Amino acid sequence: MSIDLLDKFQGTLIGVAIGDTLGHPFEGKLRVKIYSYFKDFNEFIQEYRDIFKTYTDDTQLTIHTAKAIIRGNGFNTYNFIQEYVRWLDDPPIGPGYGCISSIRRLKYGVPWKEAASNSGGNGTVMRIAPIGLFYCQDIKGLKTTAIKSSIITHSHPAASAGAVVIARAIAYLIEKSPETGFSKDKLFEVMISSISGSQEDIWEEFIKILYKLKDNLDMPIEAGLIKFSQAGVKSPYFIEEYLGQAFVHPYAISTVICSLFIFLNRLSSFEDCIFELATAGGDSDTVGAIGGSLAGAYFGMKNIPNDLIKLVKNHKKILRLSEELYRKFEKRF
Repeated sequence: MSIDLLDKFQGTLIGVAIGDTLGHPFEGKLRVKIYSYFKDFNEFIQEYRDIFKTYTDDTQLTIHTAKAIIRGNGFNTYNFIQEYVRWLDDPPIGPGYGCISSIRRLKYGVPWKEAASNSGGNGTVMRIAPIGLFYCQDIKGLKTTAIKSSIITHSHPAASAGAVVIARAIAYLIEKSPETGFSKDKLFEVMISSISGSQEDIWEEFIKILYKLKDNLDMPIEAGLIKFSQAGVKSPYFIEEYLGQAFVHPYAISTVICSLFIFLNRLSSFEDCIFELATAGGDSDTVGAIGGSLAGAYFGMKNIPNDLIKLVKNHKKILRLSEELYRKFEKRF
């Protein structure tokens, strides 16, 4: 069957925004605490719509990334820096320290190589979806661009590895559909190959963690999140008090692994998947955004409930932006 790529582009970007919006009220909370608020998450959303009034920096920076690609017909460092600096006037909603500190330095003319924070946080992964979409038919360009876009703000190799893996996963998933399904083994193969052969120890460690994820996909969601919520995190950043609990750490590798784990365990519908992602615990909005990009790429907009689309602030603008990105992609590739 033929794939409607416009539908996939729109599904991916609105998926980021939906996951981010739904996860935002639960950021920083343990999963067990989140689940004490409701028995049925859909009913909870309908009853308390006011708390889901906005997305965060995850969606904001995804939007600016898409705009930078559209302006440059692909990656251009100057356009990316300009768009990220413009984000400071949005103003930022719930920004991570790594992103905002580096972008403030960029605003005041510090060269990006000096401005970038040595952070392995998930701030570059959360905004990577437009690159996975635009470069879906140019895998070499996808990897190069994911890295270049990441190191503008985060010089740490964990951040760029996470960005490459999620961009590659999106490129794989937009060619699949719920009607035909996909091979999880193949998905792992393309993700692992995208970061193989590097001289970076952290990239090699990430590959080992991906293999461990692949071997543990049959775990219950709660148990899997407990196992992987701080995957790859080292002292002094490891949070001892959350050991044995579901609280996803904002480290790029742990967030990516938890997002993949939930996505691959909830392939029955976009709704089931996004609800589970947004209530992961810990950095719930970013798990929602990253996992939402994967779910949106796979299910497409046609399989996303209209109520969830309408819940998103500025959803019409995001859908128009997705179409602009698609038109640029269509002309170039």
